Amino acid sequence: MTYFTTFVLITLAVTAIAKDLPEFLHVCKRNDPNINDCIKNSVEHLRPYLLKGVPEYQIPSIEPLLLKEIVAAEGGGLKLSARDVNAYGASDFSVTKMDANMATFTYFLNVFLPHLSIDGQYEIDGKVILLPITGSGRITGNFTDCLGAVKFIAGTAVDNGVEYFRIKEFDLKITVGKGSLRLDNLFGGDKVIGDVVNNAINNNFDAFLKELMPVVEKALGVAFREIGQNIVNQFTFDQLFPLD
Repeated sequence: MTYFTTFVLITLAVTAIAKDLPEFLHVCKRNDPNINDCIKNSVEHLRPYLLKGVPEYQIPSIEPLLLKEIVAAEGGGLKLSARDVNAYGASDFSVTKMDANMATFTYFLNVFLPHLSIDGQYEIDGKVILLPITGSGRITGNFTDCLGAVKFIAGTAVDNGVEYFRIKEFDLKITVGKGSLRLDNLFGGDKVIGDVVNNAINNNFDAFLKELMPVVEKALGVAFREIGQNIVNQFTFDQLFPLD
C-alpha cells in the first residue's frame, strides 16, 4: 500500500467520523437551563430545509413524505394495505411544546399540522364500521387540524472512540380535527355501491380513522425516525450538544 493510498484512506475515515456542522443545525448546550426553548427553536429553524431537502447531508425532502407501505389486519377480519403513499403538508408543522430530559435522553414534543393530504394505492377486504368492503385502487385523503404527540428515547453509542447520538425508540400519536377519504374502484369499480360506502366512511369518519390511525402512526413514526437518525448520524454527540 502506497503512502498516498494510506493518506486517502485515513482522510476518508476521519471525514466519515463527523462532518462540520452546517448552518441549518442550531446546537444546544446540554446544560442549557432553557434547553426546551433551544431545541424547539432548532427544530423550527430546520423546518424549511426539510421542505427542500439537503442531499449533501443525506436529508431528503419531506414534500411529499413517502410512506412505502401501510398494513393493517385486525381481529374482525379486516385486511387493509396501502403502498407508495405520498403525504403532503408534513413540512408545515409547528412545535407547540417541548420537554427534554438530557439526563435520561427522553424527549416529549407536541406538533401542530394545519393540513395533511395523502395519495397512494390501497387494497382492502373485510368490514369497516360494520360494512362489508372490498376493492383495490387509488386512495386519497385530506386531514385538517392535526395534533401530533411525539415521545422518543435516545442514548449514545461509541464508534471508533467517538460518541454519537442515537434514537432508540420513537412513538407518535396523531389526533385529526376533520378529514375525508376517497377509495376508488371499490367492489370492482361499481360506482353506485362505491359511492355509498365512501359516503358511509366519511359520515362515520372518526370511527373509520380509529381503525386506520394506529398503522398510519407507525408508518409516519418509522419515516420520521429514519430522517432524524440520518441527520444526527453525521455528527458527534459533542457537536450536537456541547458542554459549553
